[in-house]
Amino acid sequence: MNGLASALIATLAFSINAPLVHAASKKGANSFALVAIRNITALLLLLPFADFRVALSTLLVVLSSAISGPGLGDYFYFKAISHSGVAVAVTIGYTYIFTTQFFSALMGVEPVRSGALLGALLAFLGVVITLGGRPRGPGVLYGFITSLLWGFASALLGMAAKETSPYTIAVVRSAVLSLIFIPFSKIRTISTSGLIYAVLSGAIGLALGSLAFIYAMAYVGVATTVITTSLTPILSQIFDRAINKTSISPKYILGALLVGLGIATTVMIN
Repeated sequence: MNGLASALIATLAFSINAPLVHAASKKGANSFALVAIRNITALLLLLPFADFRVALSTLLVVLSSAISGPGLGDYFYFKAISHSGVAVAVTIGYTYIFTTQFFSALMGVEPVRSGALLGALLAFLGVVITLGGRPRGPGVLYGFITSLLWGFASALLGMAAKETSPYTIAVVRSAVLSLIFIPFSKIRTISTSGLIYAVLSGAIGLALGSLAFIYAMAYVGVATTVITTSLTPILSQIFDRAINKTSISPKYILGALLVGLGIATTVMIN
């Protein structure tokens, strides 16, 4: 599996993940439970493939990425979905490419490209259109917090992916997050259907999606990986309608398209 194919797989997995999370939350799964169940699922699926050949310094980077990205980042992402729905959460959350570029430059992973300013303007316009010009509801704030945390975690992944295997990174992150979130998860209160959706989210969105995302970063870099996953905001609308039978407002589609265009502009213009 080459890097570009891996990025495409990550895009499809992430697109399916958001509506699965939405479905699980409607069936009683809170944000803590979602993080715990998803990471337990990913850990069980990926553990046999990890070689654990990792230096201590890289291990610390992986741990920091775990806490900030699939830990706190996903926690706030799930809260954004539960408060404002998939369309708003995905559109705002996926502006993380701009925060990723900032943190990547700060850490010396990749320099900021000149197209980032134009891309940021397009993405901001997409966010405004999605929200009807007036930010409202706690889901908006949770979405922006998600963007910051995902950006920081992605920059860290760009560092770690060059030093150890994607399987080791994914397993270490899931093991740490499982231990942290299980005590707060209240898994017994989740309905059977909600548990099934959460497990599917862990298998598809975290085990498959995150593994493919890390692999792509290691082989084709942050820019190519992100331009491919910029399709996620649009594809997630299609999957959300199929899974949750959710009506899609035209402003959500237009906003998501502009965010995708902004991300593509950022990574294509030097």
